[in-house]
Amino acid sequence: MRVARWAFLALVVAFAWWGLWGREDELLEALRSISPWRVLAALALVLVGIAATGSAWLALLGAFGRRLPGTAGRAVFFLGQLGKYIPGGVWSMGAHAELARAHDVPVRTTVSTSLVFLGVNLATGGLVASVCALLGATTVDVPRWVLWSVLVGALVALTPPVVNRGGSLLAGADGLRVTVGVLARIAAVQTLTWSCYAAALTVLAPSPDWQLLGLAAGAFTASYAIGVLVVVAPAGLGARDVTLVALLAPVLGLPTATAVALVTRVLHTVGDLLLALAAWSVARRRRVGTDGQSALEYHMSSRA
Repeated sequence: MRVARWAFLALVVAFAWWGLWGREDELLEALRSISPWRVLAALALVLVGIAATGSAWLALLGAFGRRLPGTAGRAVFFLGQLGKYIPGGVWSMGAHAELARAHDVPVRTTVSTSLVFLGVNLATGGLVASVCALLGATTVDVPRWVLWSVLVGALVALTPPVVNRGGSLLAGADGLRVTVGVLARIAAVQTLTWSCYAAALTVLAPSPDWQLLGLAAGAFTASYAIGVLVVVAPAGLGARDVTLVALLAPVLGLPTATAVALVTRVLHTVGDLLLALAAWSVARRRRVGTDGQSALEYHMSSRA
């Protein structure tokens, strides 16, 4: 088991690095064009967005009747999330399932949580993108009836009957019982996530403003959806970046849009690795402390 975990980590690092292979000079040039303080601010926003995603995923797992303690839950999510950097599109779900199984969560329930969460994520992303486009924050000429259709479809997809039905069909015995309140909180948290990612893009731009924030929100959510469809690409590599550049270029210019997209990918990768490392460290310290306490209690009881 330990060998498998180290092999998984090695693959994650290898494919994450592969995503930047041959672009080191381009990345350095992009970083030189952006103030270090703005890069740090963008990283902070990305970390908040990723952390919010973790809390929403765990809340959905709880709606399946399988709650994980805070420390263990964060370790399961953030470590498992690294699987998205391995080509194939299913490795993060498999990693989540394997890690959660150690806490007596059935594999089918964990996978169902990830699949339903993906749907909720896409729905909230569609909601944000359509609203931003309807408000005029777009560089693509999309018919308004298409935008309204996406908006209505996203709202319908986020209703409890639709979410519960889909989750229950997937999970079997562990049926999904998400209430309006819980689903509203999950949707709000994911909206916060998209907002943080959009704000990070805006901060990296040469002249941040509110109009650019709306464009960034629509561009990032649209690029995320494209990345999900291209399952063979690790973390949407290529397809997501091209889409993001195409949507930002009319406003920022091609060189700046390319630089912003490249730095954004690096910040998301760094954010995933930092939160996974932090979650693993806290869980490890907690486990060592618990084991030590158990050994001390056993020793004292034996002497008594």
